[in-house]
Parts: sequence; C-alpha cells; structure tokens
Amino acid sequence: MTFSRWQNLIGAVCLSVALAAAPSALAQSSGAQVVVQGAQQSNAARLVFPLPRTVGYSVNKQGTELTISFEADVELDFSAILATPLRQATNPRVGKQAGRTIVTLDVPQDAGPRDFWSGQYLVIDIYSNSAARVQSAANMAPAPAENTGNTEAAEPLQENEDGTAASDTGGDTGVQANDPEQQSQTDGSPTNADGQAQQPLPEEPVVQADAFSGIDIQGVTAFSPDDKVVPVSVSEVEAGIQLRFPWPEEVASAAFERGGYLWLVFDQPYKFDPSGLRAGQGMIKDRIRAVELQENSDALVMRLGLKNGQSVVVERDVNDWLISLKDTPTKPRFPLEPTRQAEGVQGQQIFVPATDIGRKIDVEDPAVGDFLVVLPMLGEGRGMAQEYSYASSQLLETAQGVVVMPKSDFVDVERFRDGIAIRSAGNNILSATKLSRDTGLSQAARDEQFSRLIDFDAWRIGEPWEYRKIKSRLFYELSLQPLTDRNAARWKLARFYIAHGRAAEAIGVLERMLDEDPLLAQNSEYLAVRGVANFKQGRLEAASSDLSNKGLEAEQDAELWRVLVAEALGQYDAALEHYRRGKDVMGTYDDFDRAEIQLAVVRAALELDNLELALRELDLLNGLNLNDEQLAESVFQSARIAARQGQMDAALAQFDDLTNVPYRWIAARARYAQTTQNLKNGDITQEQAIDQLERLRFAWRGARFEAQLLDDLADLYFDTKQYELGLEVLRQGVSYFPDLARDRQMISRSAAMFRELFLEGKADVLTPISAISLYYKFRDLTPLGAEGDLMIRRLADRLVSVDLLDRAAELLEYQVRVRTEGAGRALIAANLAKIYILNEQPNKALEIMRATREPRLPEDIDATRRHVETRALIELGRYEEAEVLLEGDRSREADQLKADIYWGSKAWSKASATIRQLLGDGWRRNEALDPLERLNLIRLTIALTFMEDRAGLIEMRRRYGSQMRVGDFANAFDLLTNDQELSGRELGAIAGQIASVEKLQSFMRDYRSDFSGR
Repeated sequence: MTFSRWQNLIGAVCLSVALAAAPSALAQSSGAQVVVQGAQQSNAARLVFPLPRTVGYSVNKQGTELTISFEADVELDFSAILATPLRQATNPRVGKQAGRTIVTLDVPQDAGPRDFWSGQYLVIDIYSNSAARVQSAANMAPAPAENTGNTEAAEPLQENEDGTAASDTGGDTGVQANDPEQQSQTDGSPTNADGQAQQPLPEEPVVQADAFSGIDIQGVTAFSPDDKVVPVSVSEVEAGIQLRFPWPEEVASAAFERGGYLWLVFDQPYKFDPSGLRAGQGMIKDRIRAVELQENSDALVMRLGLKNGQSVVVERDVNDWLISLKDTPTKPRFPLEPTRQAEGVQGQQIFVPATDIGRKIDVEDPAVGDFLVVLPMLGEGRGMAQEYSYASSQLLETAQGVVVMPKSDFVDVERFRDGIAIRSAGNNILSATKLSRDTGLSQAARDEQFSRLIDFDAWRIGEPWEYRKIKSRLFYELSLQPLTDRNAARWKLARFYIAHGRAAEAIGVLERMLDEDPLLAQNSEYLAVRGVANFKQGRLEAASSDLSNKGLEAEQDAELWRVLVAEALGQYDAALEHYRRGKDVMGTYDDFDRAEIQLAVVRAALELDNLELALRELDLLNGLNLNDEQLAESVFQSARIAARQGQMDAALAQFDDLTNVPYRWIAARARYAQTTQNLKNGDITQEQAIDQLERLRFAWRGARFEAQLLDDLADLYFDTKQYELGLEVLRQGVSYFPDLARDRQMISRSAAMFRELFLEGKADVLTPISAISLYYKFRDLTPLGAEGDLMIRRLADRLVSVDLLDRAAELLEYQVRVRTEGAGRALIAANLAKIYILNEQPNKALEIMRATREPRLPEDIDATRRHVETRALIELGRYEEAEVLLEGDRSREADQLKADIYWGSKAWSKASATIRQLLGDGWRRNEALDPLERLNLIRLTIALTFMEDRAGLIEMRRRYGSQMRVGDFANAFDLLTNDQELSGRELGAIAGQIASVEKLQSFMRDYRSDFSGR
C-alpha cells in the first residue's frame, strides 16, 4: 500500500471517530457503536478499531480462522469492510460472551497477524503471500474477448515478427504457463505452454506405501558402495528449515519453483540418499509434501513438493549446498539480468552476463511437458530475481542458476565463460518483442511480486542530470496542492531528496510533514524513510530509534538498514543479527547498497574476530559492481584479514598501496594499520609510532577511528613516561566522544594512571614543579574519600620537602575547604598550620587552627592540634597563652614546647628544670647526642650561666664533656663550661649564635620529618 493510501485510511478513521463518539466515551458506555475501517495492501489486509487503550484484547489464529477478543461489550460496524472486501480477511462474525466481544474472520492458512496501538486506534495487519499471489494472477489473466463495439483493441504484451499477437500464454502474460495459481483461460481451465488444456495438479499427492510422515518419496534407486552418493541433513533456522547437501567435490546447482514444486538441479550425476529426510521428518513434515527424483544421465535432479507460502534461499559452504525454506520473502543475493544484443556476427540474442556456469542440463517438466534448459551456477545466490518473457523463450524466476524455457524448436542456448547466450535460429523473432527493460512483466507486476520498503531507484525519478529540472517540477506540484493537504506531494519530494543523497533536505521535508500530521510518528513507512535519512545524515541514535519501530519488525529490508546503523554505533553483535534476519532480500538492492551493507558486515565481523564470516562476505563482494571507494575498502578489509591470519608481508604490502588512495578515510586507516603492525613487529620504536599517530590525528577526524587513535596514543605516552600528554589525550577523547570514551573506559583509565602517579609513586620520577603542575592540570581526577585525601597529603609532603611551602599550603587549603569534614578536616588543618609555621606565617597557622575546631575529637588528634597551636603562639611570642594550652599535658612533646616557652620568655629556672627532664640520663648511655639533645644541652648551659650556677655547669661538663667534644655547639659548650668567667657580651654572642640556628635544629626539623616518608 502506498503512503498516501495509509494516510487516507488514518484520516477516514479520525473523521469517523470524531463524528461518532470520543474514544473515552467508548470505554464508559456499553454498546457504543465502533466503525471498523479496512485497507488493502499487496500482501496484507489492515483492520483499524477506534478504541481506547483501556480496552483489553487478544488475537488468536487457529487454522483458517482469526479470533479477536475484546474485554468490553462493543457494537462493531463492519459495513465498510463488507463494502470493499479484503483479500486476507473475509466474512467477519461478531459474538458476545460474558461481557466480551468476540470477532471471527476467515483468513488464509498461511496468514500471520500483527497487532499494535497507533494512538487511540487498535491496528491489526493480516499478512498472507498466498492470497496476494491468487489476486495477482487474477489481475494479470487476460479477460474474455467480447464484441463491445470498441474499435480500439488492447495492445498485446508480445507480437510475432509479422505484427500479429503471440499465442503463447507465457509470452503474453509474463506468468509461468504451468503455475496452477496463475494459469487461466476464458473457461478457467489450466493450459500448458502450447495453449492446450491440462488437468490441474492434485492439491496433495497420494502417499505411497514407502512414504514416511506423510511425505511421498519417489524415484530413489538403490546404490552400491561404489556409487557416488550425496546425502542430506535437515536443521531448523529462523523462520524455516535448511537442507544441507554435503558434496565431496565442487558442484554447480540450480533451484527454482514451478507448479508447486521446488526443483533442485546439481550438475553431477550422483545418487541420492534420503535417509537424512527420515531423521528430520519432524521438521519437514509441515513444509514438504513430496520428494521426486528424475532420471538424468548428466545431473542429480529432484523436485520437492512444497506446501504454500514458502520462499527459497540458496547458500554455499565450501562444497556443501544449503537450501533453506523460509516463511519470509527472499530474493537471490546476486540477481542476474538479461540484456538484448542486436549486433555482432551472431545476430540478435538474449545474453545473461554470468561467470562460473556449470554444465547445461536438459530436463522435462512431468506435470506440463515443458522442455527446460537448466544452467546451474557455482557461485551462491546467483539467480533470476524475476521472470523474463520473450517471443522466443522464457527465463524463469530462480533462487539459483538460470532456467530457459524455449517456445520453439529453433531456440539455441549456449554457455560461455562470461555468460549465457539465447538465440533463435531461422528467423529474427527477438526483434518483435516489446519489453520494458527486457522484461515481459510490467513494473506494477514486478512490484506485486516483492515490494521494497526503501527503493532509491524508483524514487530518483529520471536521470541524475535531470535533478534540478525534476526538483523544480516537484516543487511546482507541491505549490498546486491545498495548504492543508500537501503531505502527499511532500512525501514524493522527501523520497526524491534521499534517493539523490540529500539527507538533510529530506529530513527537513519529513519534519514539515510531521508538523502537519502528528500521526505520522506512528506510521512505519514514514519512520523507515526518516530512519534512513537520519542514518545518511550521521544522526545514528535517531536512525536507530526510527528503524526499531515495532511496525517495521516484519520488514526484512528494514533489517538491512539496521545493520548499517548498528555497525556505525559499534553494536557489532546486533549488526550481525540484523543481517542474519534480512540478508535473504539483499538481491532486491542495487550493487552500491548491497556493497555498503556487506562491507558493514565485514567490519562488524572483524571487530568480533569472526574471520570466517568476514571472509565469506568479502568473497561475495566479487559478484558486485563496486565503485572505486568500495573497491579500496574491500582491499583494506582483505589486508586486515591477512594480518589476523599471520600473512604479514601481504597485509603490509596492501596497506602500503592504500596509503595514497584518494579516499582519505581509507588512506588514514591503512596508515594506522601499517603503523600499529610495524610497532608490533618491532620495526619502529614507540617514539616513532607516536610521531606517526600524531600526524594521523590531522589526516582524518572520525568518531570511532579518532577515538581508537587517541586510545593508542595514550598507551604509548604512558609507556614512554610522558604522563601529561597521555592524560591530555584521554581527556580529549572523553570530551570529543563521550559515548565511545565510556565504551573504552577512558575516564577510569585516566583515574587509574592518576592514582599510580600520586599514590603509587610514579610521579617521583618527575621534578616537584612538574608533579604539582601535572596535579593541578588534572586535579579533577583526584578520587573521593580517603584515597584522594592521602594523595593530596603525599603531594604536599613532597612540596614541603623541597621548600615549596606556598604550593603545599594551597593543596591543603583546598582539602580543608572542600574535601574533608569532622576529625579528618581537623587533622589536615593541623598539618596546614605546620606548613604556615614553617613558612613563617604563624598568624595564619593560628587562624586555621581556631577556624577548624571540632568538639569531641580523638585524643591523639586533639593533642596534635594543641601542640601545633602552642607552637604558633610561641612563634608569635605569646608565651603565657602557650603555657596555658599545655596545662596538664605531661607528654614529651609538651615538655619540649615548655622548654621553648621558658627559653623564649627567659624563665631560666623553669627552662633549666624542664631541659634537665628532657635530657634525662642520656649522659649515662655514652652515645652520641642527636641534634635536638645537643641544642637542649647548650640551652641548659646558657641558662645555668645566666643563673650563675657554676656547680651546675661543672656537672654538665663532667657528664657530657666527652659527647660534646666535637659536633654542633662543641666550642660554645667548652667555652661555657670551663672555669673562666664570661662577660655578658660574650654570653650574648653565644646566645645569638644559638638563636640563629635553633629553629632549624628544633621544631622545624621535627615538622619537616612529619612531611616525609608518608
């Protein structure tokens, strides 16, 4: 059904609902009148029920009856359906049961229903290929001749050389003469190719005694161990079954349907072992009704009687031939198209371009008596996508191979290396044909056979060089439409744009259509076209959303576009799954689109290391006419496969050839692959690889490629200890490609490297200035919690160790202000205060200590803070306040602070007593004194001197004389403790000397030790 017809249907439904009742009223009032609308598509009937979503329902098909049960008492009006009967849904009956409304319709045996909500409308589509074929045959059958007085006769599809109408039924209609669903004369009886009446085939063959599971097998002969025999195995595939014929040698095959039978022709005269059919009888009983082998000295020829509604797919796996019977539509992967050649020494002929043609096999159709010339093919998927009818012969539609049905004894079929020639000897009968693109079927008839969802060829309208002229004409047609009814013209324009590669323009027109008709957001055909336009415009998420619409689930060619979208999004498993579902209709697309899809499959397969699939799809590209860019990419993917298989010389040679192709994205990827492979082989250093990859960053800017490039560069920078560059590259990747960065875990890798630098010591190789610069540049990577706090403290420790006190203070200020609270904050504030004191900023130290006071701190933290605050007061000369803070503190640290307080306040007696307590019995150990002990000892001697305690000085000399003979303050100690009297001037000089170094030798040394070794 065309878009406009679906649109008209929705409009009619909206009008009927508006005139009858609002949907909400239907849900509330029993017995409300509901007018059911219908529409006919080529292979489906659509029923539309204007009901609110609150009405529950179920759909069930049993045999040839479809039952729709509504959980409400609703009066249904089927008058519109009865006035225009639908092929796939007839004879509607309505019944009531326990408050429910039950609708029953007659449907074909192969009917498949699909239901969904579209706004306030329940839509039920009923698909059936058999009903569509019956109607198609009825439409194409010639009408009985009547003498109506009309002087103008209908133009025949074919004429003989003398201009008279051809009498051959197949030639006149383009329909297979022996197809019981398509043959008809004026009396309704089937005819054969000679126009003679023939008895119709029975609907089901008679089952013979040796049949099993209702399948009749005829013509199988016994075979000996010396005979060449081919077996068969059966397996289930999605939407069907698959027959595998494992040939021990290379064999060409042909497959085509005729008269309800599937013909399989293999060009080697093997015998057939049907035991595999017995093993798989449970799978085939609902699909195959009979198997018949024909005697042929040149080939194995069999016919499978098929039950209705099945399609055939032919594939090859090495030498095995795989024949799939599916419920979904299929077409050969590489459609063969005949051409008419009128020049040359051979005269006129029909020529089918093809390669790898098998032996020519002559067979006879036992049902009709037609003589057929079968030419099997070695390459898979090479068949005739449609039937071609000529005055001299007919080319049947095939899933594999070429089948010619001559219409006279003068037709000669010859096979050549590059194709098949069909000639007619004795007369020039080919010149009398009237063909459209060398086909006996009209475009409408071809569309009836298979309707493509996306058909660029049909949407282009004219030749490429006529683009501007046709676009102007379309705009003119649009201007002639009423302002409120222009969507049909816009629809044509949008598809014209996208067919010519103008995706942005197409999206603009489609959005304008949506503004006028919001219901289009639920129209599957509209969403399919918009999805393709979004894909071509690079709007991948929008394309994925459009093409994933429920209404497109049954559309196989929509699956092919989902392949492209999923691969571009990096969803490689999904891409291959979509391809598996849609590949059976690949043959309906032109070579360009097929190549794009297959190359996407190759890329996805390589990402998943599925080399077998990648090789297979790459090999199938050989049957297509690739443009230069596609050919270059196929070479590139071939080189990647060669590299994976260890064929390095071949791969590198291909990469080298591709580095200068005019397609920059391919050249860039080839250079990238070349660089990474050379690095892996050891042919270049990491520094050389960095240089080459950095150059590539400017050769091609593409999402997935550039993200991979940045990823590799980061690893190389880290390996070469260029940490800042590595983190910067990862930051760019996160900024430019957030989704890809998440997949590649760029943020977590950056955080891990930051942790290694500032927690595990990797930053120790950097200078302190470089380390603090690196930290500040990437401080957002600092982890939360204890690890982050420890990282900051360690960095601060290192800065203190090299006297970068201001920078260290900045780090801890940030930590106190932003990152911590409670006891942790109080402890870090104490460390910050120590840095202020070291930096001769005791006022700041006192301020931060008082600003971060916390109640009920742990005892150790409280003691640390008290001691730091005391030190700040001492540095400010506020000795009384400092002494008050230490009341009741009996720790050694408190005693040292008290000694500093008494020394600073010149309380010599208290200083002497406190220092004696600190020194203890150190003199008894006869060990070298540490710097603080030496300082305390010299302070004590000075205090004793000021107190004029000569006895005390003599005692100090006796106890510590040997330990103070050398080292710091040795001369001063000797001078102070000898027997001579010192003047006040001399004592002042000694005290001044001590004062100049006492900070360095006392608490500053201790504080620095607090910031080292963490």
